[in-house]
Amino acid sequence: MQVLNKQYTKESSLDSGYWRELGVKYDAIQELDSFLVHFRLKTILKQMKMPALDELRKLCRLEEYENEEKLRDALDSLEIENIKLLLKLHDFSNRKKKSVDKYYASLGLEDERYEKSTLAKLLHLFYLSPVHLIELFTWYLWDSRASGKLFVFDKESISHSEVKKIAQDTSFNNSLRDALYKASGSKNLYRVYSYSIISKKVLILVYRQISDAPRADFVSAPRNREVSPALFLIDSDKKTVEIKSLITEEGAIKDYIQSTLGSNLGEIQPEVFVNYKKEVFVDSILKGSSVTASGEPITNFMVYKIKFRGTPLKNSPQLTLELDSLDIWPSVEEAHANGMINIESIKDLESIQFKSPFGNRLIRSTILDNGNVIFSMDDSNLDVANKKLIEDKFLGKFGVPLYREISNELFDEGKADKVDYLMSVSKVERPSSFVNSILTQLKKQSIITERQNHYYYCPHCQIDHTFVKSEEVPMICSDCEGDKIKTRITNVMSVNMDAVYALIKQNCKEKQSDWNLVRENILKVGNIELKCLHLSHKEQERTLQIVITDKSLQKSALGQLNRLMKPTVLILIGQSEKLIEYSNYSCVEPINFGKIYIEGEHSFPVLLNEFANKLQTRTKTFLSAAANEAFNSITKVTAEDLKNKIYTDKYFEDDVFALLKDIFANAEKWGKELSGIEVPEGIFALAFKQDGKVRQRVFSYDCKLNTNGKGYDLNKSEQRKAIEYVNTLNSNDYIQSFSDKKQLSGHIFISNHFKSQNFKTMTAHFYEHLDESFDSKAIFLDVKILCYLHEKYSKNHHQITNNRDRFYRDLFEALMSGVVTIDLIDKVFRKTLDDDLAEYKTLPTNKVTRELQGKY
Repeated sequence: MQVLNKQYTKESSLDSGYWRELGVKYDAIQELDSFLVHFRLKTILKQMKMPALDELRKLCRLEEYENEEKLRDALDSLEIENIKLLLKLHDFSNRKKKSVDKYYASLGLEDERYEKSTLAKLLHLFYLSPVHLIELFTWYLWDSRASGKLFVFDKESISHSEVKKIAQDTSFNNSLRDALYKASGSKNLYRVYSYSIISKKVLILVYRQISDAPRADFVSAPRNREVSPALFLIDSDKKTVEIKSLITEEGAIKDYIQSTLGSNLGEIQPEVFVNYKKEVFVDSILKGSSVTASGEPITNFMVYKIKFRGTPLKNSPQLTLELDSLDIWPSVEEAHANGMINIESIKDLESIQFKSPFGNRLIRSTILDNGNVIFSMDDSNLDVANKKLIEDKFLGKFGVPLYREISNELFDEGKADKVDYLMSVSKVERPSSFVNSILTQLKKQSIITERQNHYYYCPHCQIDHTFVKSEEVPMICSDCEGDKIKTRITNVMSVNMDAVYALIKQNCKEKQSDWNLVRENILKVGNIELKCLHLSHKEQERTLQIVITDKSLQKSALGQLNRLMKPTVLILIGQSEKLIEYSNYSCVEPINFGKIYIEGEHSFPVLLNEFANKLQTRTKTFLSAAANEAFNSITKVTAEDLKNKIYTDKYFEDDVFALLKDIFANAEKWGKELSGIEVPEGIFALAFKQDGKVRQRVFSYDCKLNTNGKGYDLNKSEQRKAIEYVNTLNSNDYIQSFSDKKQLSGHIFISNHFKSQNFKTMTAHFYEHLDESFDSKAIFLDVKILCYLHEKYSKNHHQITNNRDRFYRDLFEALMSGVVTIDLIDKVFRKTLDDDLAEYKTLPTNKVTRELQGKY
């Protein structure tokens, strides 16, 4: 029997079995009369408001409607099979809303998302691939069961590709099946039923057959082979395994995973360990030569290697100290005295390696989502007594245990992690006193709000419906006409982003800060809208952008932020430690909200300066990265992207500036900072030597994105604006002072598609209407040629550096031609790349190396 994921890979392979496997009442829905099909759909649609209905409309490819009733009628007019599909998906959604939301949010969907309706999410997933419903069903069963037993691998890294094989490879499936069969004493049959892979998490559902007998039925007595599920989740990132199954199955699954992945699994004790002293733990590391948690010397436990996740050094690099056969603690103490090491949190200690009579062993830490930490050890070939002996030595040395979740909330960083954790969950099970106090404080500040959700449902159908007023609860179920409708209430926590934004904004106004808050705006990145705060330094010409989000940003979104080329502090709300590392991207420096919240408003100015300085040191790196992103963005734009406004003029402006800024470092882009002032998109300047003199020239530019494929129309209005731009800038003191021509050399129109007849009309307009004392030219640059220029510039950057004056002199001449062509750009590079004309020569370092090696 195939795993469901492989059996139903395409919509064409779907049959009645697909829906039955998902627990959908397929036959009952298929056999409904047309009247009842429409009646049930109307009942479902009646519960939905316009935003949710509109999502269904888009997915069903219907035209827009101005009111709910007309839209409901249009949906009810779909073909009968499409309506039955909606009924099946609605039936599938039974009791699965949380699992649907969780699964849908976990997918890195780059295209349009649907957030207003569970039914729309399911329809979207079904259209993407029927396998999504199988994976979602697998997660639903996982979410429906109580927590299982948690284990941690002793290996330092687990191959995710090998983990995926356990789920995807038939031979691995069969090996697991046979191992479970053997562990049951050859009494029970097993099959790997389905799996789901999200990020580095692999979830596997195994069915155990527990009976094989006919079952009473209204029409006939079908054969029924009842099953019992066993599930296990392997997280190769956290190096943990959670198993939800019978004891006998648990042992077989554990043994199979250990033998398949070549790593032992140590059990994690469920109760969180809090009975340790922060100062003792810190001193046992920083003063390890003389301090132990137990107060007694720990023998036969010599630590010779230690690794720290972060240090007080610039950019907080990881640090490893190692000695071959000597105790490492004197080295750690000296490193601490020199400011190279400090312990701000338990998670700072990444791993230690020690020697003992039982051989060399590695102990490493794993950070959990809630900020707590687990220490685990490679205990292969250790008997129970020796393993217990090492556990006692570790506890005696550091005051914390192995294989047990350790609370990190005694440290400020741990407290910050707890704040982020609270802002990422809807409910907290068994909160500690600290968590309770933080939660109370967050609620008091309205940062976290708690609401009651009211549901009614039929015990037979078990489909949840939300209601606000009691009169909305029906007496009879609309699906099965049952009359035993029940209600329930759940309390759900959520983050009030407005309150979070207000707190950060208030921190930006701190009097001790070196920064002024100059403006606010909404930044659209893909389909996500982000709130932004823009700061300027009080004394220096520096700016900083603060972006606040509770969304997981994809690399494409981070790339778009990077193309803006603004030093950006990204404040992530309720995000994990891993996402903080993932979001550290070029001109984007991430920080979790918990750190800002715990450290308080007076530390915020220090954080701003620290991050601004970090970003300033990365300027050259993020300029090149932004230009590379821009090049890829522009060259991949299709006519469909332009027609559907997937690629907009805002993206075009950002991309063009990134390319220009990489070629001409002396460039400026004007946007909302000069809103209401008649200025072009931006300016750039270049300088070169000619005839022994330095020439300094300035160009302004404007971006003109054409979306209809007919060419951008530089009409009378565009001509008037261009003249106003040029006259304004030609009168600017700084431009007149810099340019040896005392004016702009030209105004460049950059477009993806020009109307060639505009070249003459715009040039003539400049000649006729430009102020008499100026002769700035109208210049036309197709963006494809700009990309061609940037590509050649990037590939030959080193040689251009050796012939910089010739490059910028010839490039200036190419721009001044009026209409820039590929031939003109090639001409620029022909001489620039000619080694015989180079102003500076290149040392053949490879030949130096070869001579030193005796190969010359």
